[in-house]
Amino acid sequence: MNGSLVLRIVVCVVLLLVSLTESHAAESGEFKGGWIANGTRAPFPFGDGRQVFTFKLAGHVNLQTVLGKKKDYWSECVGFADSVTGVVGRCVWKDLAGPEIYIMLQSNQLQQGSLVTGTIVGGTGPLAGISGDVSFNWSIP
Repeated sequence: MNGSLVLRIVVCVVLLLVSLTESHAAESGEFKGGWIANGTRAPFPFGDGRQVFTFKLAGHVNLQTVLGKKKDYWSECVGFADSVTGVVGRCVWKDLAGPEIYIMLQSNQLQQGSLVTGTIVGGTGPLAGISGDVSFNWSIP
């Protein structure tokens, strides 16, 4: 990697609020859950005093409705972080039965306690047409 250092990071999101609306069903509402992921980041030289890196995360998402329904997903995310302009990421949450949910994430920074917000932009199979918002606080153990 041309002498660049790849660092291992661990992310543990203790509370995840998701508001989902599925177009194929009359179901909508808030979900709470957890997202535990780990991954790597690769620094990118971009001038003095500016931290820039790419990152890749993967992990488990567990959601629960207020009615007690539970759903598990495997998550994969890629992103770009810049200490001046913020963080953007793109994620795929894969239902263990096959369908996927696509999410765009953003934050001002990638540090302990930072608010991360996201938009669910679609899905596949029975999740096609899904929409909603995601928000959580970054927690790095």
